[in-house]
Amino acid sequence: MAARYAVELGLRGLLRHPRTMALTVVLLGLGLAAVMSMLTLLAMLSADPLPGISGRLHLAWVDSRAAPTSASAAEPDADAPPFLWKLADAQALMALQPAVRQAALVSTPVNVQPDDADTSNTATAVLALGPMPSMFGVSLQRGRYWTAAEEQDRVPVAVIGDATARALFGDADAVGRDLRIGSTMFRVIGVAGPWAPRPRFHFLQAGQAVWSERSESLFLPLHAALDAGVAPVATRDCDGRGVGGFGFDTIDLDACRWLALWAELTDTATRDAYADALAGYARSRHAAGVFERAAASRLDSVPAWLAANRVVPDTVRLYLWLAVGLLALCMVNVAGLLAARFLRRGSELGVRRVLGAPRRSVLLQCLVEAVAAGTLGGLLAWPLTLFGLWVIRLQDHGYTDLARFEPRLFALLLALAIGTGLLVGLVPALRAARIEPVLQIKSP
Repeated sequence: MAARYAVELGLRGLLRHPRTMALTVVLLGLGLAAVMSMLTLLAMLSADPLPGISGRLHLAWVDSRAAPTSASAAEPDADAPPFLWKLADAQALMALQPAVRQAALVSTPVNVQPDDADTSNTATAVLALGPMPSMFGVSLQRGRYWTAAEEQDRVPVAVIGDATARALFGDADAVGRDLRIGSTMFRVIGVAGPWAPRPRFHFLQAGQAVWSERSESLFLPLHAALDAGVAPVATRDCDGRGVGGFGFDTIDLDACRWLALWAELTDTATRDAYADALAGYARSRHAAGVFERAAASRLDSVPAWLAANRVVPDTVRLYLWLAVGLLALCMVNVAGLLAARFLRRGSELGVRRVLGAPRRSVLLQCLVEAVAAGTLGGLLAWPLTLFGLWVIRLQDHGYTDLARFEPRLFALLLALAIGTGLLVGLVPALRAARIEPVLQIKSP
């Protein structure tokens, strides 16, 4: 009963001295809105690019690079870790692990031309060894994926995105139609729905807009594409030439590393076994004199790969820390305001103590008032956060369009508001609870 009465007094205390309470709520609202705006953006940038799928995907790599020369040793290391494979090495490792679903891929622009048109369009394509579309969750609206037999026989088949299908064939069903890619006619066997992982983790390239909403809309078996004369235009690392970046010359398929190798590993045991096989392959190739550098291998999960490439911009984390600093400054000021409010009502609190109220009842009353002020600050922070996210979206940084408030974040906002109110009110409440009642009620 005493606790209930203390809570009631705490809520009534919100109406005392409305100007200081309004200032308290505004300060908390501004600080919380700044933090929530940056937390929301960071949460969106750190979200799973392919929910339910990327948790099974791991990027494999072995160090097949040529031994460093005196000239290359003087060059600074690249910011991004190496990840590219030669075609022969990727095929060899995939053959060593037939029970594991694997895909070696490269992303490149290609020219496509319908069978009944004279003009061509440019589409971004994935050229892949293995069941890449099904591994990466490319959903089919119509048709099917290519089979292992079709891939082995180098059958020219293609899976195209729905938007590309409409651009090339209009409203007609694209399944069964032919596309000219390079020197070969490819048969469309499937039409895929939208597929645009953000960031585009599956093939990170230097200079690529990893947060772009545009992604690949054409999926081809690698050998069929190479037979058609498609030359991958992408990051490559060639023996004797270093990292070539974006190249427009004909790629040397044997001397260059230009493929990313992904494996689908569903549990820890499978992952450990694959990592051991990867390390064993690197050791055997180094022992045979094929790999010039010391045997090295790496198996990264999607989050680890994104972290290694620092996909989330450092400026976002910097702005978050600045927002936290602003919130801390607001909290210090709010703590001072609450202390002034509680001490100003020292006589009232002293009378309660004289009438028998314990210290914990006074403490509870003050904490309820502080938490209620924090909750009101959180409610004010909601529209301020929406405004802050709108301002962020006005900035053109490639990823700022992801700054959108989600309902699940409202619970975080309220929890942060209540926790902030409790934190800033704790010290003033403790001071108020320690007031000596005799000193407050005696006559001057």
